[in-house]
Amino acid sequence: MIEIKNLTKIFKNGIGLHDINIKLNSGEITAILGPNGAGKSTLLKLIFREYKKDSGEIIYNIGNEDLKKFSFFTDHSLFPKNVSLNYFCMYNAQLSGIKSKDAKKRLEHLLKILDLEKYKNKSFKSLSAGMQKRAMLAATLINDPEFIFFDEPTANLDINSRKELINLIKNMKDKNKTIVITSHILDELQNIIDRVIIIDSGKIVLDKKYDKNKENLETLYFSIIKGQDESKSFDKLLEWNN
Repeated sequence: MIEIKNLTKIFKNGIGLHDINIKLNSGEITAILGPNGAGKSTLLKLIFREYKKDSGEIIYNIGNEDLKKFSFFTDHSLFPKNVSLNYFCMYNAQLSGIKSKDAKKRLEHLLKILDLEKYKNKSFKSLSAGMQKRAMLAATLINDPEFIFFDEPTANLDINSRKELINLIKNMKDKNKTIVITSHILDELQNIIDRVIIIDSGKIVLDKKYDKNKENLETLYFSIIKGQDESKSFDKLLEWNN
């Protein structure tokens, strides 16, 4: 479990996040949604200590506070394009302190379930966009993380590749992983998430369990955001009248 208490991050141009309180539980898939600039990526970067918080705390309830059991699947092409899939995954394993023998065994397993065996020695730049995403997923999972964060995982993928990747993420839930996803493609999250958090203007405006059989994620999201927009407009009107 990760517990976030009263987390605030202030940028020069204003507040990035304000007084965020979240508990991320094992075995759950949580969607963090919000408009562009709402603070979703800022939250993930604070969890991974890429940003320094201004106040509040993040409690990593995993016995220690190192991030070896955390993995971050980004939407950006941060991998070195000229190295092989095998090299990059083994390098990530080394950074996580995994013994070479154990890493090789785990990589063989990942390549098999991700259908990447024949691409093992291929460079990233030689792979299609869909295969690059799969390759990054292998690198993300090589350290057998307990917490996996996906930032726009299906960006720039075709429909079939999107479905395949979402199914792979869904299957991770059965292994009691804590999974957090940010995405603007709401329909792909409809059937896999257990919880939805909506952030707007740096604040949490919704945090609830999600029942796919009773709710539609897109409808829920836009109703909340529309309500927030109307509230902001009303607040501005009051300011003008004062």
